[in-house]
Amino acid sequence: MKTPYDAAMRVRQRELDEVSTAIRTETGTLSVLEHERERLRAALRSEAQVAAELTLCSLAWQGRMRGQGRELGVLQAQVQERIEQLREVAIDAYGTLRSIETAAEDYRRDAARLEASAEQSASDDLGAVAFIKARRSIRRENPR
Repeated sequence: MKTPYDAAMRVRQRELDEVSTAIRTETGTLSVLEHERERLRAALRSEAQVAAELTLCSLAWQGRMRGQGRELGVLQAQVQERIEQLREVAIDAYGTLRSIETAAEDYRRDAARLEASAEQSASDDLGAVAFIKARRSIRRENPR
């Protein structure tokens, strides 16, 4: 049964789908950043090992790698913050969607109850008409 809430439910469902997609995208970005930071850490460990073995000084390179690691850390924090914001939006959208769905269910239930009441009234009316006709018929057949 269609309700006046169907359009609002579709809009909210679409918003929720968009937020979910954005969360998945940001989570993917976060995963890439984490992988990149781990790659940098591994490169730093490897370079430190080589430098220790060859007694080479690679402080500039290590500094640059550490700087990139810090930048990636900042990016990770920003992405994590966006994910948290998107999750809040998703929670709000889901709550609104649920309230609209509840209103639509209540509307359907009320409509079904009104329909059942109308059917019962019609049935009662038909029964009353049949009773009155039968009573008149009996009075005609048996006048006092």
